[in-house]
Amino acid sequence: MAPTSDQLPELARRFAALDMTGWDDAAFDRAVTHLGWRRTQDGSEGGTPLRTDREEYETGLGTGPGLLARHGSDDERTGISVRVGEAGEFFPRLRAALEDALGAPSIMRGPGPLLRWRGPVRLLELERLGDDAYLRIVPTEAVENDEYRTAKWAEPEDGLEQLGYWQIVGRGPELAGLFLPGGYYAEDWAEFENRLATTFSSILNDFSLLEKRDDFTVVVRTPGEHGFVQWTTDRDWGLHIEAAIPPDHDPAWRETMTGLGWPLDDTPEGEFCVADDFSEPGTDEANIAARMLVGALKSYGFPFEDLWYERISRDPDLLGIGLPTRHGDRF
Repeated sequence: MAPTSDQLPELARRFAALDMTGWDDAAFDRAVTHLGWRRTQDGSEGGTPLRTDREEYETGLGTGPGLLARHGSDDERTGISVRVGEAGEFFPRLRAALEDALGAPSIMRGPGPLLRWRGPVRLLELERLGDDAYLRIVPTEAVENDEYRTAKWAEPEDGLEQLGYWQIVGRGPELAGLFLPGGYYAEDWAEFENRLATTFSSILNDFSLLEKRDDFTVVVRTPGEHGFVQWTTDRDWGLHIEAAIPPDHDPAWRETMTGLGWPLDDTPEGEFCVADDFSEPGTDEANIAARMLVGALKSYGFPFEDLWYERISRDPDLLGIGLPTRHGDRF
């Protein structure tokens, strides 16, 4: 059984209107009543319902079970959540219903994607996890404090896993004074290549659920005038990559680039860039594209520390790409 077209907007409206002030037992009890959920477990003792740190409820809306986690207002594990259904079908529909109720998300992140509507007491989140879409409410202060600690002191791989490889921040007044993470530098060529591949996979998979149809272009530069690469997403969520062709390149450079997969033999004489396209990029294609771009950057003869990147489009912030946005900024 799955939610109907009428039930999804109702689920969005109920979650959007939740009052979790205090995040105490009274707030959870109000939420259960407001949501219309019914306890599925035998959670009573002498006629009094037992409150635990994990309670399961029947939602009555065709979704998976609703879950309550009572850990206190200062614990990021606290929350109310429900698995709505298969993400490809239900994520876009529930996203539209939430935007009708609340407007545009305050923050979007990926891989996921994760959409977050920020309030002073609660964060309302819609996220794709695996193949499914999940809706949840969590305490604002506890979650944001945990993210602040992660951004400041966690290892980069842990920080990227929690905070994401890309981020789009809204412009609403609810974001005033909010701390936002700035990303993590890559240490070397190999880490940069891995980060780039993950960024490709995430953006191409996530944005297809967000109806963001604008092209998105990033240029990675070296100090050399003819040493740069760029990548662009297209409106059908393919990937177009380019690398500069140095006017004074020698046969060894051409052999290196051809070995990486760049179609130089099909590039007209006099072109200043060589290009390739991936029409339906999955994980393997993202890895190949990253390897081709990084190999091209290496071929220009500059050290990794001299790289920086520019976004041609406004969105998104690339937390995981591992490079500064200006030459020399990482030092």
